[in-house]
Amino acid sequence: MESNRAAANHAAERQLMVDRYASGRERLKLTYLLAALSMLGPFSIDTYLPAFAEMQAALPATEVQMQLTLTLYFIGFAIVSLFHGAISDSIGRKPVMIGTICIHGLASIGCALSGSIESLLAFRLLQGMFAGAGFVVGRAVVRDLFDGDEAQRQLSRIQMLFALAPIVAPILGGWLVAHLNWPSIFWFLFGYAAILVLWTRIGLVESHLPSARLPFAVLPLVKTYRGIFFNKTFQLLASIPGINFMGFFVYIAGAPAFIMRHMQLTSKDFALLFIPAIAGMTLGAYLSGRFAGRIMHHRQMRWGFAIMAVAATINILVSAFVAPNVVWHVAPIALYTFGMSLVTPPITLKLLDAFSYARGSVSALQSSCHVAMMAVTTAIVVPFAQQSLLRFSLVMAGSVGLGWIIWMGYQRAHRSEENT
Repeated sequence: MESNRAAANHAAERQLMVDRYASGRERLKLTYLLAALSMLGPFSIDTYLPAFAEMQAALPATEVQMQLTLTLYFIGFAIVSLFHGAISDSIGRKPVMIGTICIHGLASIGCALSGSIESLLAFRLLQGMFAGAGFVVGRAVVRDLFDGDEAQRQLSRIQMLFALAPIVAPILGGWLVAHLNWPSIFWFLFGYAAILVLWTRIGLVESHLPSARLPFAVLPLVKTYRGIFFNKTFQLLASIPGINFMGFFVYIAGAPAFIMRHMQLTSKDFALLFIPAIAGMTLGAYLSGRFAGRIMHHRQMRWGFAIMAVAATINILVSAFVAPNVVWHVAPIALYTFGMSLVTPPITLKLLDAFSYARGSVSALQSSCHVAMMAVTTAIVVPFAQQSLLRFSLVMAGSVGLGWIIWMGYQRAHRSEENT
């Protein structure tokens, strides 16, 4: 009887909370807020890329040390983001959102005031540790408030707005470093964090009711992650999107060298790389959604890998035989991201279905593993690739080849799923 009363009270409280977003206007406000929270991570990565040369001269720092500012950021992001969701399950969504953004803002001040590369590295690590809560916890907020089709629509809207961040961030960063100085980029990030804190405090309802909260227990969480991580199916499926993304991410992390050294452009021209690449990614994601239920997964995977292979082959030929030219050298990258976006959704669905008992945990672990791969890429692969356009293209080709080999290994191990 007591449990029935508690369940009824919880349902009534949730309905009152959901009623706040009954109107389309209120749902749209929530969409903008959650998208803005998710954008904190991309802004923290892409906004300062156009300032690499100025920062390297001012601190002073070596090219390898500047790449470490990305590597440490991703290491912090990969480790701590594993716990954002679990902590929000225990104390609520808003405290985690507001608390992590406040620390990120303070770390941004530290970056702006850094007078040495060592100081900058420490504060970049701190930024990374607290940049991911908006993305991770934001998805939980959507699921708290909405069910079924409306939840899917909200996530789709957030994803579409989120895709703007990698386009806007380098353009804004290039403008700031051209007209002000490199610390102004981190003052901007502090200002953005301050706006998010105020906006979240006023505009976000606490969606995780006290009656539904769970105790935070580290050991069971670690045990769950360990069991998933050492599962062969997880290792195969989770690695494919990350390895494929490496073929594009090497251009993101190496954008200062690609744009300014090899293309002989300026810090204001980063959009020439990012806009076509993100456009290819967005188109691929859109078509993948249209293919759902119409095209079998293994066929869509073959199409995606074939497009990426064609893009990588063209990229090698252009890099080897064509003088630096934005159109010729960026077009294969856009084609590659298009094919990459066809491959990713089927793989993600297979991964979530393989661990249906712990979809939240597997999603968080997959995200963390991908960010860890980005850290390795910035530390090891980018210093190799950015020495020449041909090396950039070889990394892309290697990513396609390795991703395809792993996919073939998964198919051999799961013959019965080949036609799903």
